[in-house]
Amino acid sequence: MKKLIITTLVASVVTVSALGQGFVGFSGGGNAATRVSTNSAVGGASTGTTAPTANLYYYALFASTTQTASAGNGTNASYVFNNMGSVTSAWELVGIGANIASAGRYSPLSQGNTSANQGALNADNSMTVQGIAGGNNANLVAIGWSANIGTTLASLISWYNNGQPGSLGWIGQSSTSTVVLGDGVNVPTPTTWNTAPAFLLGQVPTVPEPTTIALVAIGGASFLLFRRKK
Repeated sequence: MKKLIITTLVASVVTVSALGQGFVGFSGGGNAATRVSTNSAVGGASTGTTAPTANLYYYALFASTTQTASAGNGTNASYVFNNMGSVTSAWELVGIGANIASAGRYSPLSQGNTSANQGALNADNSMTVQGIAGGNNANLVAIGWSANIGTTLASLISWYNNGQPGSLGWIGQSSTSTVVLGDGVNVPTPTTWNTAPAFLLGQVPTVPEPTTIALVAIGGASFLLFRRKK
């Protein structure tokens, strides 16, 4: 009898624990109003949706109960990865996705965890939103970037905050959408497929390599010296 009671209590604790977190499906581009586009010039307007070739672009989903964000692209944005922490006071990484072989669309790859930001998805391909229980509202924001930057959030942050060395890249951030998270029992798991705001991935100019800067400086000095001799 005691063993039965203990087993029942343990099962109850596990169930309550599972219901203490909310669930969301991370994908976008289900209709034209939610598809992601790119530009072909730094600071330029959209020139069309992302190419229908898988894994050319990666995406990160963030959640918060208090924060909101505005869409932006290139260097013209205040990216939420610069304000990460608890969902009650900042933005929390939910998971990572990538574009699929359909123009302007993306699907989930893995959910965030504290070690490598590459945890396995739930059995139904949804993601667990840490710190927000199912049945509650969550503010969601997506950030997208080109694959040459890297495949993880850490690689994106390093690239963006260290002067974008090495190559031209594309980056953009959606505006905020609000959904009611699923609880795995009574509240169905929502998906961002038709609700994620469309946004633009804009080009970011690279910082010249040190050797390039040195050559420009030498050229300028030589020009001044030539003028003095004349």
